[in-house]
Amino acid sequence: MRRWLLPIALSLLWAQKSKITSAALAVQDGEYDKALSFLEEAFKQPDLLKPRDLAKGYMLRARAYMGLLLSGKDAQQIQKIFEKYPNLFEEVMLSMRKCREYDTSKEYENDLKLIAAQAASVVYLKGFELFQKDKLAEARQHLTWAIELYDQIGQKEFYPPYALRGLVLLQMKDTTVAIADLEKSLALAKQKPLPNDPTLPFVYSALITAYGAKGEGEKAIQLANEARTKFPTDENIRRAELNLYLQHPDLQERALDRFRQEVERDPKNETYLVIYAQLWERKNPDSAAYYYQKVLEINPENVNANYNLGAYYINQAAEISTKYNETKDEKLQQQYFSQMQELFRKALPNLEKAHTKLPEDLALLQSLIQVTTYLGMEDKAKEYLQKKNALQQRKN
Repeated sequence: MRRWLLPIALSLLWAQKSKITSAALAVQDGEYDKALSFLEEAFKQPDLLKPRDLAKGYMLRARAYMGLLLSGKDAQQIQKIFEKYPNLFEEVMLSMRKCREYDTSKEYENDLKLIAAQAASVVYLKGFELFQKDKLAEARQHLTWAIELYDQIGQKEFYPPYALRGLVLLQMKDTTVAIADLEKSLALAKQKPLPNDPTLPFVYSALITAYGAKGEGEKAIQLANEARTKFPTDENIRRAELNLYLQHPDLQERALDRFRQEVERDPKNETYLVIYAQLWERKNPDSAAYYYQKVLEINPENVNANYNLGAYYINQAAEISTKYNETKDEKLQQQYFSQMQELFRKALPNLEKAHTKLPEDLALLQSLIQVTTYLGMEDKAKEYLQKKNALQQRKN
């Protein structure tokens, strides 16, 4: 009987291709680890595979990695998957790019779009998680991948990845590139805003800070005005705008004039009154104290007003303390001592209210220790000292 033998090269080619087929069946059955094992064997000799087979193999590889991740039923399982495949997202992106490189006929384009749709939000959320953990370089990479993935599924207008990458870049001191990302996210948001989007106030705050740092005060002011109109009560925007004015003395008079108009127009606006008071601190602390008192008439619990008014009274007491130490006149000393006691009594309720909102502020605790000690409130002074020591131990 006559036997037909395949040439060795053809036999090897068939063997490598069969591993791709086996991987496809494993992916279909949800056996993703098994599929990856078949693909690893197949890719050991890529020269024995046709471009079409390589394209299919890389597509299957991306599907297998995403299948593994999406099969995780809880955080613990997902953690184990990342422990086994620490570069999972990088492998997904590399596999998708390789598939496109070999898939000249676009046979697997729909498969790649499906994988991109599965991966986009997951990769974006991973970037956000890394940002929160202060792993900035890794966060930037994942957000860059997320932008690429959203682009592939036709969502170029989805701006949160640009916004978050801009914030990451700003923390990495790459200000120019950060501004480009933040401006792009802002432009996209204006074209197609997301309802109740929490990222936009951060984008405005970051841009105000970035342009201020670059010395482009006019641009920063323009953005601050726009941001305040859109988000009038946002604390981050308020703080960014205030820092802009405080860090640039050349803008001080303009800032005072503008907020004077705001306060005159709306004298019960707590936010504007606080900003106006803080702007006065450098030029005239007495005026600042006056407006902090106005704030507390509207809202006795306002933490900024209580904190800063308490600090004002302590600073006033410190000035009198200098006079006390300089004089030898006992009557004057008694007079100064009484004035200091009165200022400490005024400071105490403000500081205590601020402390309820900022229980872990060490500077505030130190002020409370100082005030209660001067007022002869030994038990209270010990209580605040114990809190301060416990907080320092936790932080250390």
